[in-house]
Amino acid sequence: MEAAENLMEDILSAAEEILGQAVRVERHRDWAIFWCPFHNDSSRAGQGGQPNFGIHLISGYWKCLRCGASGGSLNGLRIKLGQVSAGEAKSKPPGSGTLPTRPPKPPSQVKMLDEAMSEARSVLHRSPAWSYLAIRGVLPYTALVYGLGYGIPTPSVHHEIVEAAKQSLMIRQDGTWLWAGGVVYADPPSQSNVMNVRYIPEEQLPKGTRKFKPEKNHKTWGNRIQPLGSWRITQLTRTLIVLEGLFDMLITAQKIHQLGREADTVAVYTNGASPAAKMHRWFSEHNKYDYVLLRDPDKAGMEWAQAVSASIRHGGAKVRTLKPPDGLDPDEAILSGWWPSAI
Repeated sequence: MEAAENLMEDILSAAEEILGQAVRVERHRDWAIFWCPFHNDSSRAGQGGQPNFGIHLISGYWKCLRCGASGGSLNGLRIKLGQVSAGEAKSKPPGSGTLPTRPPKPPSQVKMLDEAMSEARSVLHRSPAWSYLAIRGVLPYTALVYGLGYGIPTPSVHHEIVEAAKQSLMIRQDGTWLWAGGVVYADPPSQSNVMNVRYIPEEQLPKGTRKFKPEKNHKTWGNRIQPLGSWRITQLTRTLIVLEGLFDMLITAQKIHQLGREADTVAVYTNGASPAAKMHRWFSEHNKYDYVLLRDPDKAGMEWAQAVSASIRHGGAKVRTLKPPDGLDPDEAILSGWWPSAI
């Protein structure tokens, strides 16, 4: 099983080198979906505005459901797109057509970062993160329960902790930690598998706090082997509310606490619209819960809900998908007073 997952990650990585980031990854079906490079999909104008090009994450087979382009390997796709010649492709060793050219990432050492996370938590209440959390509607109680911290640019930790962070690709060459100027969440709170940062907007930070420009407003390190927040599940848990992002989960968990429902209801999140293969497997294997998906209002949110619900149903559990009103994200809707009566 581990070998198959590694192969899927290799083929996905190679495919994204050729085509750019996948529109979505349907790991429950072993397919990655892209805009087709061979017809007007490439201008986001495919049939019904939907991407039509798929790459199978086990075999490397690719096809477009709209224009009919297809092939049996990623080498063949490179040749057809003119990225390499047939001669260059033949000179590669067998199997290299489905492997990425960049080196593999070193094993994550996120589990060793408790000391750094402790310092991040110790400064939270006197950091820019405290006011940012208040703006986002996160109460002190919620911040403490979930062990949120503030990303110190250069935390004072032992040498071996710095080395573990470097191996986890969390430190720049200038020594700045890549969680700098963000709200940091470790999952689970100790011996963590995952570190997740939500970057605070630059204008809300003291000048010079962050010496780099984040590619996105969030970043993650470690191995996503289960839904984040699932450490709060107990034997009494009956309902899991599943969301995409950190703040969606925090605000939902906060509402569950206010309603006195923590004994039987837990909020978890997938950390983005394309959950890892192991997370999909977790959903299929944990079928004793009733699942409620609170999705984002955009198309990516709809596709996320379809993929996650497919994994849940594959395991035999019940699942409902709900969309908040007025085009709001789940956290915004809950803070405005909305709460689904079905929960």
